[in-house]
Amino acid sequence: MLKYSLNDDFNVYAAFKTGFKSGGVDNNTLPTGTVLLLNNPDPAVAEATADSLRFDSETSIGGELGFRTQWADRTLTLNATIFYYVFDDQQIQNFDVNIFNFSTFNAGETTTRGIDVDWRWRTPLEGLSLSGAMSYLDAEFSDTFVSVNGLDLDGRDAARAPQWSGNVAVDWDIPLGNDLELGLNSVVSYTDDYFTTTTSPTAFDPATNIGDLVQDSFVTIDASVSVGAPDGKWTLSLIGTNLTDEITIQTSAPPPFGAPGTDDRLVTLNRGRQIFVELGFRF
Repeated sequence: MLKYSLNDDFNVYAAFKTGFKSGGVDNNTLPTGTVLLLNNPDPAVAEATADSLRFDSETSIGGELGFRTQWADRTLTLNATIFYYVFDDQQIQNFDVNIFNFSTFNAGETTTRGIDVDWRWRTPLEGLSLSGAMSYLDAEFSDTFVSVNGLDLDGRDAARAPQWSGNVAVDWDIPLGNDLELGLNSVVSYTDDYFTTTTSPTAFDPATNIGDLVQDSFVTIDASVSVGAPDGKWTLSLIGTNLTDEITIQTSAPPPFGAPGTDDRLVTLNRGRQIFVELGFRF
């Protein structure tokens, strides 16, 4: 990584990075696969079965450019990063209805590129800060990658990779005399639509007559009210997450034992509205 300070309030940097994740044996398919391996006298079939139990190592290479800045007598912070990474043999996990289990396998190549921006402003009003973040992400399979349903996903967006996402937050610490402080916090988050599974290359799969399930864009709101010591040694908080009770799909897959050609899906969902009371101490 290279860093350079233009002045006390403006830094730029560039980084080149590589990564590695070891391959292994897919434990989810190990019991069934082992039975098939031990009970198959054909060496070629046995070898193919053994290969199906293993997944290769994942490697990544890429880099990023960015800056970190402060403005307006250091009351305003603005940071930005542009990045580009390529993942070879990326390890993907998907539900395989044929074995009624999750399988780990390798995508040929996944390319990600995008921009991250975040900011924070300490307003002239005592204790009030505004902040936010925005991300643009272009993540797609960039080489031949045959999914569990036999279709080539080359060129399709990766699953659970929204193109746009971001949030805006408000934090306000209000003194209540010398011994207490009131905290008001809220954050509004936006997530763009995204594919919920790694199955077909388009919004419609002609081989199964089933379309890819896409989660529409959504907005969530979190908030909290707290009271505590000004030095943070103790706080009592009322915390609410997903206050609008927005229910979204995280992952999806064809249901086990489902009839071929139907649009039924087995899905995992986020948590709905939650309310907590939290008492915290710092020693």
